[in-house]
Amino acid sequence: MTTPPPPGRLHTTRPHAPWSLRKQDWAYQQLRERILTGVLAPGEQLSQEALAGELGISRGPLRDALSRLAAEHLVVDRPHQKSVVAEVSVTDARDIYNGRAALESVLAAAAAQAELGERGSLAADFGLLLERQRIAVSLGDTAQVRLLDRQFHDALYTLAAMPATLAALDQLRAKSDRYVALYLADAHRAQTSVDEHTAILDAFLGGDAEQSAALTRAHVLGGLGVLTGSIDHQPATLSDRG
Repeated sequence: MTTPPPPGRLHTTRPHAPWSLRKQDWAYQQLRERILTGVLAPGEQLSQEALAGELGISRGPLRDALSRLAAEHLVVDRPHQKSVVAEVSVTDARDIYNGRAALESVLAAAAAQAELGERGSLAADFGLLLERQRIAVSLGDTAQVRLLDRQFHDALYTLAAMPATLAALDQLRAKSDRYVALYLADAHRAQTSVDEHTAILDAFLGGDAEQSAALTRAHVLGGLGVLTGSIDHQPATLSDRG
């Protein structure tokens, strides 16, 4: 007679890396998403042996993934100790978001000054992007909401033709992804973000550089205000070290 598996393991299956990705890239994606969504909590120790077994990979690809996450300040690599998920704090968020606000407002203004024909030719693409984001919000697909949020800003800022500024911003945005994930996890806030994108898009298409910059700055700092204000309601996710 076959002994049934213990409760809790009836539907447990080991994930497998798709053939289209290297194992270290797939492990990086898996762990990064778990950190962004809080499945791996701030301060949590990361056992390489356990994670490698869970993901079905060797420790070599896993170490590569952890190194990438450490470079993004999502993981702290401690010599002769287990790596840990990096802490988050209001102090850190203020630093990152104020830097983002400065750079993103400059990029939004520059994008609004792109050639009229270039801006107009992208109106339909931006409209479709926003519609997809609205659908993702309505479905509660938070991962897709975050992806489309990033795509909107990337598409807009690319038109600024300021690669050095955009590269500097990318470093800050990598550090802010957990805060963005926290903000967009709430459906009402996610809808607010789409509405703000719509206003930014209108200013961009109208060629109003000053309005584009102002709306973008308010968009970024509004997220910071919510994160700071919700500190008492997110004790397991956000801590104030300031």
